[in-house]
Amino acid sequence: MSYFDLSLPGFWRSFGVVVFLLPAFFITSIAEWQLILAETGLAAEDLPAEAYWLAQSLNFGIDWVTFPFLFALLAGHLGYSRTFVPFIIARNWASLISTAPYALAALLYVTGAIPAGIMVLFSLAGLMVVAWYHFRVARIALGATVSAATGIVILDFVLSLLISELSGRLLGF
Repeated sequence: MSYFDLSLPGFWRSFGVVVFLLPAFFITSIAEWQLILAETGLAAEDLPAEAYWLAQSLNFGIDWVTFPFLFALLAGHLGYSRTFVPFIIARNWASLISTAPYALAALLYVTGAIPAGIMVLFSLAGLMVVAWYHFRVARIALGATVSAATGIVILDFVLSLLISELSGRLLGF
């Protein structure tokens, strides 16, 4: 934690990490696009690219800010108002490392180095590693108990799934 700027300006700057996440976003989105086409048998013209990219972009942007906003509302009630800012800073910067397993699997799939099934397997394995990593971030940055850190990671994950589902449904996916 001593390597982070834990000030309020550091908090706001940590949201700028999103710029560094954009290459991984594009690679994973392209892989998901190809996977949808391959698994459903749809032709590219049957899946409107504009709607797909709008849904992906909405999902990415909304997901990036929703958990911090929701956790800001809950932090005081959960006893984490003092450690909220350091936690979000660490969480935001940790997202750079968290995207690596998915981006690598997506890149290998998009380039044809691995088939879809292996990409999905790598992504699931990556999910376990990332969940553990985020659990450790919550434990350290918040000083959270095991059960609280587990709940926070689950909340973050479920919220991301819900946002993804809603953005997809909003645009007909």
